[in-house]
Formats: sequence, C-alpha cells, structure tokens
Amino acid sequence: MRFILYMLFGVGGVLVALALGMVFFSDDETAEVVLQTQSIDVPAKPVDAPKSAAVDDTPAPQVDVVTSETPSVDMKNIAPPTLNIEIARVKPDGAAVVAGSAPPGAVISVFEDNLLLVKTNADSNGEWVVVLEKRLGPGQHLISVAAELEDGSSIMGETSIAIEIYADQSTKPLVALLPESQTDMPVLLQSPDDVAAGKTAEVASTSTVAHIGPRSLVWQDETKLSIGGQSRGGVRVTVSANGTFFGDALVLADGSWQVTGQIDKNRNTHRLEFVLVDNAGQAVAQYMLPVRTRDLQKGLDGSQLVIVNKGDALWRIAYRSFGKGVRYIDIVRKNTGDIDNPDLIYPNQIFALPKPGTAN
Repeated sequence: MRFILYMLFGVGGVLVALALGMVFFSDDETAEVVLQTQSIDVPAKPVDAPKSAAVDDTPAPQVDVVTSETPSVDMKNIAPPTLNIEIARVKPDGAAVVAGSAPPGAVISVFEDNLLLVKTNADSNGEWVVVLEKRLGPGQHLISVAAELEDGSSIMGETSIAIEIYADQSTKPLVALLPESQTDMPVLLQSPDDVAAGKTAEVASTSTVAHIGPRSLVWQDETKLSIGGQSRGGVRVTVSANGTFFGDALVLADGSWQVTGQIDKNRNTHRLEFVLVDNAGQAVAQYMLPVRTRDLQKGLDGSQLVIVNKGDALWRIAYRSFGKGVRYIDIVRKNTGDIDNPDLIYPNQIFALPKPGTAN
C-alpha cells in the first residue's frame, strides 16, 4: 500500500503513507466521539478600497512602451489555483484519512456542513494529508474541503467525498468522490463489495458460503414478470410465487441470474420464494420476498423496479443504476409517498427507477 501511494504522490507521498498507516495499521481503539462544532471561517473575497473623493488632475507620467523594461504578463496562460481530493480511506469504525493537492502553503480546512473536522497545511510540493481527529458515525456523510491561500484569498475543493458508514461496523464503508461539475462522473474509491489485498485466503474460505438475493423486477407484458438477482455458491435458481412454480434459470459466471414467469395481479400481496441449488440438486440458500401488488404496478409503465438489499442506500442504488449518485433525488421524486426519509430505506422495499433519458 505504501509503495502505491509513493508512486501516486512522488516523494511527498511518504507523508500520505504514514498517515494511512496511522489509521489502517494502528491498534488504537479510541471510542467514537461527536464531531466538532466549530464553524469554518472562510475569508470573503477582498473588496477593493473605495476611491478618494478628491480628484487629482495631475497628468499621469507617460510610459515609453517601446523602451520600458517592465515585462508583460499573459494572464490567459496563468492557471487558476485548484484544490483537489485524491485519496480517501475510511474504516468501518469511522476512522478516516484524506489526502490531496493544493497550492503550496495553503491552509486546508476539512468540514461537513458547517462543522470543522480538521485543519492542515499543504507542503512545499502542494501536497496535504489529514487524519480526521474524530471518527464518523454510522450514516451518510458529505465531506468538503476549502483552502486559504497565502495571498489571503480562498478556494473551494473541486470535489467532495460521499461516505456511507454502516451500523454493524463489519461492512466496509462506501466512499466516492463527487465532482462539482455536472459533466464529470463520480469516482468510486471503496465499497462494501471490495476485496482487500491480503485477504485472499479469507475470501477463499468464505466463498463457499451460499447466498441469493433478488435485485430487480421488470414487466415483460401485462402478466409476465422478469426477476433478476445475484447469487453465490450455486448453479440454478428456482422461484415460486404464492406456493406455485414461477420459473427457474441457470446462474451465470458472474453470479447473476434472471427468471421470468406469470404473476396474478388480482392478489393484493405475493410471497416470492427463491431457492439456490448446487450441482447435486441440493438447496444451499433461500430468500423470501414479500411483495405488494401496488408496488409491482409502479413498473407497468415500463419502469424498472429495484429491490432494496441489506446495506443499500439511495445514493448507492443511483450510482449503480445511472453512474451518478446525485441522481438519488430522481428516485425520491419517482417514488413520492413511498420514501419518507431518503436516509431511511429498508431491505425488501421496492422502488421504481426513472426511465432512461429522463432529465435530472
């Protein structure tokens, strides 16, 4: 890990590696504490001093343009100062390290809303790194950065960090960079699905633990419904609806599957049961999904339906579906009345996705 960081940041990357070591290799078990409440003081842009009321009629001295030795400056070729986040790592307990680049000597403030989390200075190479003094609690966080430059001006970071920390403290947090530009795409830095280097043996020992879970629903016509999902440890999926055979399908190499069958829309509720079987035909995993017909009907206009899985967040569903986590607001608008609080969604809830091409 330290070698990779050194290659990313050059000689100054050693500072980043040391900070990462403090967070990810330390045995410190400091309890989680509440975030700081100090407000961030971002200096306003300097205001030009008012002109004097007195008028000086003395003519200004003439400058010989040809013989003047004052060098001319092409302002178009001077790049504006930028502040960037380039690394963000978060542990399940909320300990975090953030690193990036800024103009040399800039004072970097890392904050959430109006709460200051930590300050630091960019070194002579324009590199900076911070270990958050206080751990982030379970839930969703949006971390931003600002910099005060040596000339007294200030700039905001060109990206923010979206973080989702899970309450069980065993699931790897979701971390992504959100660009301020509407044209740039978010960058996923880590997710609960990541396999950490050095844990290959552990993954190999647990890869035989079978699992099955439905993730999407799509109407093929008035009565035919396709259900897609992911599984591990089996070769075939069989689905029953209300105790009656619905359909079955083989599991593909990536663990995905899709089963299509008939559904009775005259019922108010349905009980869908999914069974994963191995090569010997033995059931190795099961999943039961209660479904309301009113939820299924939201997809009759051609919209794809998504099934909330454990650990899901609306931001993550939007990122997986559209490549833009910020489009979670479109999911909320599409499901008005079914989402009371975007931060509180539960496994087995069913939401309709906006149709492809729908404007944000």
